[in-house]
Amino acid sequence: MVLSFSRRTFVDRALALGAIALSSRSLTAFAQSNPTSTIASALRLGRRLRRGDITQIQWQDSIGPLMQSLTADELSDAVGLEALRRRARQVPRGMSMVPVPLLDTLDHDDGAAMRVFFFRAGRTDPPHCHFNSVTAHMVLSGRFRVRHWDRLREEPGRFVLRPTRDRRIGPGDLTSISEQRENAHWHEALTDGVLIDIEQGRLDPSRPPRSRQMLDPTTPPRRDGTIVAPALTVPQALRRFG
Repeated sequence: MVLSFSRRTFVDRALALGAIALSSRSLTAFAQSNPTSTIASALRLGRRLRRGDITQIQWQDSIGPLMQSLTADELSDAVGLEALRRRARQVPRGMSMVPVPLLDTLDHDDGAAMRVFFFRAGRTDPPHCHFNSVTAHMVLSGRFRVRHWDRLREEPGRFVLRPTRDRRIGPGDLTSISEQRENAHWHEALTDGVLIDIEQGRLDPSRPPRSRQMLDPTTPPRRDGTIVAPALTVPQALRRFG
């Protein structure tokens, strides 16, 4: 009788513990897949970077897995993509950019930004590099070709780059840049498509503001594999690549 009771007790307790574990996993999965919480966590990551708690490389290594814990559809719903699409202007070249109002409802650091980019097939966000900021782009819909370069140094009227990656990406894929890794990039829409951009700027408040710099990275590579990319104005870049 004792042996039978012990077995029954063991089974009952095992079932109870299993139910608790299942409940915990469900709650954890719910928290991890909550889109607004995930976006808030991405903004907190930018705040940590701006405080100097993490490096730019660590931000890049963390922002991808964090944002990709959401599906493209979940993220689209969270930012109200269809409402933003209705606000997008028709542009003759390049892409149409719409700020995400959700950012204003969340706690974030100075210099944070969240935007959605709408592309028609064949359009590009022309090649450019960034200063004093990090940014990540996640594909919400469509297919893109994305090219990256390390920015080695700036010279008068031009930048010396080293090619790093050239790949095709689709919904749920993410790319990122920082001043320390793959600072220059170029997104080309292979189909109609949408990107969401999460940025943390003004990393060093003592540095004067500087807009992103358009480039022409299509010049032939030198013997060492580097590219000398002339600086372009925005109109020049749109005419050439938009």
